[in-house]
Amino acid sequence: MCGIAGILDLDRGKVSGLENSLGVFNSIQKHRGPDDSNIWIHKDRHLGFAHRRLSIIDVDDGAQPMVGGNKNCVTFNGEIYNYIELRDEFSGDNFKTNSDTEVILKSYEKWGSGCLDHFRGMFSFALWDEKKETLFCARDFFGIKPFYYTVIDNKFYFASEAKALLPFVKDIETDLEAFKEYLSFQFVLSEKTLFKNIKQLLPGHFLIVKNGKIKVKK
Repeated sequence: MCGIAGILDLDRGKVSGLENSLGVFNSIQKHRGPDDSNIWIHKDRHLGFAHRRLSIIDVDDGAQPMVGGNKNCVTFNGEIYNYIELRDEFSGDNFKTNSDTEVILKSYEKWGSGCLDHFRGMFSFALWDEKKETLFCARDFFGIKPFYYTVIDNKFYFASEAKALLPFVKDIETDLEAFKEYLSFQFVLSEKTLFKNIKQLLPGHFLIVKNGKIKVKK
């Protein structure tokens, strides 16, 4: 289990107090990753990722957020079970680590969003595509790994836990429709959560943020 989080200004403006905000994410989600804590901030300061790591694969060299040779960056929670097999798809490429995280970067570079069709595992991740200036987020097919997000003051926030987003929410309110669903079914239908204006990325879905617009696809 790891903890991922991040902030993206949809207007591509500089995010004030970005380091502190990312630190808040890592502090709240500390229990998700006791082994390491890191942040990554884009050179334009409109975007930043936070990561709490539970070291499982490539303990020494698999630190995150991880930046690829093309300056793409990913923060990832989970495990890609077939990452060793996928490495064979890139036999001509040089790998700097033995981690499944780097395989995600390589797979996205080769297949784009189609990389999800190649992954077997449990995962949620956010990947910044430097060339396309696009944020690509995805959640595994069964929703084993969580992904929550919200938009506040035209800034996109995401995290592994809804409570990690609460310090940035102006008015914390219960979503009454979601609460009714929880009482009836013991879970919440669709992308709603128990917190108003905080959504979850559904299992088997991915999310793209480009030119200030958010699109969710199955």
